[in-house]
Amino acid sequence: MRRCLDVGVLIGAGAIVLSACGSSTSAAPLSHSAILKADAATKVVHLELVANETSSFSGFNFDGYGGGAMRVNVPVGWTVDVTCTNESTTMAHSCAIVDDAPIALSGGRIAFAGATIPDPANGLGLGESESFQFIAAKVGTYRIDCLVIGHEADGMWDWFNVTDGGSPSVQT
Repeated sequence: MRRCLDVGVLIGAGAIVLSACGSSTSAAPLSHSAILKADAATKVVHLELVANETSSFSGFNFDGYGGGAMRVNVPVGWTVDVTCTNESTTMAHSCAIVDDAPIALSGGRIAFAGATIPDPANGLGLGESESFQFIAAKVGTYRIDCLVIGHEADGMWDWFNVTDGGSPSVQT
């Protein structure tokens, strides 16, 4: 099922189909080492979230992954520094860490203080970036989510786990 709007425009005897989906020039998802960098001495991880990195999920993805295909694991008590970049050429996207609740049109509730860009419902404009930082304060399963209306329901979410120990990691 297509997740974007196709509009047919007739010109003379032929038809041209325009797509409202954004597309990225990158054919492959980001590597794990590009997504997550950890400093064990300071207990800080840097998480790089690129919205619409690839055309997977019709562009509704983070780092090329959507619908729960990526799992980021961070030990409890670590600081998480996030850079959220919107690579779409056609629509706004946002980044937030939300509680694991049923998928909804408006997304979930922010899981940790500071775990979102400033205006997640309206998102970032085309090519824009924002950073945010929070403490992974409670062990549990959460989601990385785009809170622009309808985007989570279109598959723009992945997993964020706060673990009781171990090392930060990405699984795909």
